[in-house]
This record gives sequence, structure tokens and C-alpha cells, in this order.
Amino acid sequence: MPNIYYCNGLANNDLGILRAVLSWEECKSLLNLFSVQYAGFQFPAMTQRDQGFAVLNLLKGELDDKWQVGFYGFDADLLQIEEWVQTCVVSRNPTPGRKLAD
Repeated sequence: MPNIYYCNGLANNDLGILRAVLSWEECKSLLNLFSVQYAGFQFPAMTQRDQGFAVLNLLKGELDDKWQVGFYGFDADLLQIEEWVQTCVVSRNPTPGRKLAD
């Protein structure tokens, strides 16, 4: 399943923090909204100057012909990605007491 990581050079974590695990359908929706740049097979390097960015990891076995295995950096601002993640999470988890058909 595709993963989104949030990265910040001040976090003292070379690999970022796992923010979300997506279905392939959710990932395709995300990629329709935001452009990404292929970063390769290894997690992108961070510096202490980095203000924060998001990375998408696509794994083998879940891709279509358009995408390749590896890491992608988003061209969007981290807050824009977070807004999309929050919307996605809300749609997965309906409000308690509310029926899915409502």
C-alpha cells in the first residue's frame, strides 16, 4: 500500500514520520490533485534547513504502467497534503452514530 511520510529537518529522523497508509484508489486520487517528482529508490535526504515536505512511497506490486517503484516528493505545500489526508481519514471513518447511508 502507498505510504505518505512527513519530513522535517529538525526532527532528527532521516526517514521522516509515517503519516498515512493509502489504498491504491486513494493514492490515485491524491496524484490527480498534486504533482510529484520521482526521487528514486532511496528516501530523499533532508537538511536542517528543510521547512517540511511530504514524500510518497510506492511499493512493488501495486502500480499501474504510469508509476514506478520508489519515492516521490510532492510539489505541494505540506499543509495542502495534510488537508487532503484529513479529508481522506474522515471519509474512511464516519461520525459515530451516523449511518453510512446518511
